[in-house]
Amino acid sequence: MGLQSFIIKFLKLDRFEPNRIVTSNVVSPKVLCFIRAIELAYVTIALVIVWCNSTSFTNYAKFFTNLTFFGIFAYLLSCTIWSVFYIRVPEAERAHWVKQGNPWWGYTHWMLYSSVVVYSVVVPLVFWTLLSKGMGSWTTMAWYQNISVHALDGVFGALGELILSRHFLQPIHSFLVAGIMLLYMFMTFIVYAREGTWVYPFLRWSQGPIAAVYYIGIAIGLFIVFFALYFIHNARNSFFKEHSARMNPELEHSPVEEKNHGGKVEVEDV
Repeated sequence: MGLQSFIIKFLKLDRFEPNRIVTSNVVSPKVLCFIRAIELAYVTIALVIVWCNSTSFTNYAKFFTNLTFFGIFAYLLSCTIWSVFYIRVPEAERAHWVKQGNPWWGYTHWMLYSSVVVYSVVVPLVFWTLLSKGMGSWTTMAWYQNISVHALDGVFGALGELILSRHFLQPIHSFLVAGIMLLYMFMTFIVYAREGTWVYPFLRWSQGPIAAVYYIGIAIGLFIVFFALYFIHNARNSFFKEHSARMNPELEHSPVEEKNHGGKVEVEDV
C-alpha cells in the first residue's frame, strides 16, 4: 500500500461522497447555489473590509478569527464554483459528472468543511465569553467587524450548513481540526517572541495555572463541539433521508459507511 492509499484509508477519505458538496437535504441544487453565492458575497466584502482595516498582513494573520473567517470564504467559494458547474450539467449526467476529476479536491473540501463548522461554533463562544470586553467603546466599524467575524461566521459556517448541507463528519477528522488549532498556538508563541505581546490576553503564561486551564479547556471544548456536531449531522441526515431523495432525484445514493459483521456487510446511512 502506497503512502497516498494509506492516508486515504487512515483518514477514511474513501467514504466521502462528492455529491454532498452541491446538494442539500431541504432545497434544490439551484437554490443551494444561490444561497451560498449570497453568503459568499457578504463574506468577501467583510473579509476585504477587515483586511483593509488591519495595519499589515502580519497583524491580520495573527488572529485566529481572521484565519477561520478566511476558511469560511474558501469553503463558500469552492462550494459555489462546484455548484455553478453542477447545475449547468444535464440532470441525467450529474451523478456521473460529480465523480469525475481528481478526488483530492473533494477530500480537501470535506476536511475544510469539518474545520469550518467546528471553528464557527468555537470562535463565537470564545470571543463573546472571554474577549468582548469594552463593547461600550466600540465604534460602528468595530461593531460591524465583530458581528461579521464573531457572529455571522456562526450563522454562515455552522448554523447555515447544518440546515442546508448533506455533509457528515468523520471522528478521525477531529484530530485534524485540533491539529490546526495546535499549530496556531505554536504561532502565537512565535508572535510573542517577536513582538513581546500575546495575541489574546487569556494566552498569557504570566497568569499562572489559570493559563493552563484556558489552554486545556479550549482543547476539550473543541472535541466536545466536534462530536456534538457529529451526532447532530448523523441525526439530521437520517431524519431528512427520504426528503433528500425527493430533492435530489438525479443522485445515485451510495452508502457512506459499511461494517462487516461475520462476513455480512451492513450499510449505515448518515
